Amino acid sequence: MRKFLVLTPAVLLTCAVSLLPTPSFAQQEVISARLAAVSLAPHAIAAASPSLPTAPAAEPALSGESSAHIGVGVKVGTLGAGGEVAVRVLRSANVRFGFSGLSFGYNFSHDGINYGAKLRMEGAQATFDYFLFHGFRISPGALLYNGTKITGTVSVPAGSTFTLNNVTYASSAATPVTGSVGVTFRKAAPVLLFGLGNLVPRGRRHWSISSDFGVAFSGSPSAALNLAGLVCAPPNTPGPPPCEDVASNATVQADVKAEQSKLNSHLSFFKIYPVLSIGFGYSF
Repeated sequence: MRKFLVLTPAVLLTCAVSLLPTPSFAQQEVISARLAAVSLAPHAIAAASPSLPTAPAAEPALSGESSAHIGVGVKVGTLGAGGEVAVRVLRSANVRFGFSGLSFGYNFSHDGINYGAKLRMEGAQATFDYFLFHGFRISPGALLYNGTKITGTVSVPAGSTFTLNNVTYASSAATPVTGSVGVTFRKAAPVLLFGLGNLVPRGRRHWSISSDFGVAFSGSPSAALNLAGLVCAPPNTPGPPPCEDVASNATVQADVKAEQSKLNSHLSFFKIYPVLSIGFGYSF
């Protein structure tokens, strides 16, 4: 009885399964196709969906640094008018070379002597420009050549009086006093300049304006005074006015040398020569 109760449910389940309809071969193919479609659906969806546009690669940021390394310009100042070239050697420094020249004449009279002077300014300089902040720089360097000089003529009208070393003389009516004067400077000198502006701008600009101010330690200039002709005793001198050759009279020559020394003393101010200039340039 106990075995019957155990085996009966198993027999009934087997009979029920056997009574179910078996799917045909065509139905099995349809089921397999549907399963394959379901398994491929994610790939088909991914392939059918439009691809999103990729973001373009970020371009490198444009730098504010200039690619210019050479600048050329023109300038005018107390050393004359000329040009200059600057070469960029460091991020904050240039090496600069310049040349200048200018001449003009002027006439004046002093102590009864007429001077016809001509000033010639010329020179070449080199500086190391180091930029501290906002275009302000310090520029030590040198005057490689200083051709600045003064040349001129000296004359005293016939019969008129003039003074040498506080001594009064008269110029001969027959052979009036003439002569020459010259002032020369040291050929080379150290320079210390300060300035604004950069001949080789570090930004995107190419045009520039710059200025210099400072001094050249040129030493005291040297003056030379030479006279020729006949000098006479001044008017109202008792007796006939004696006239003597300037070159052969020791007293007159001593007075000429004393006048030359006074002139050198007045020029000693220029042993520290002021340097001022302004210029315009273009870099590339």
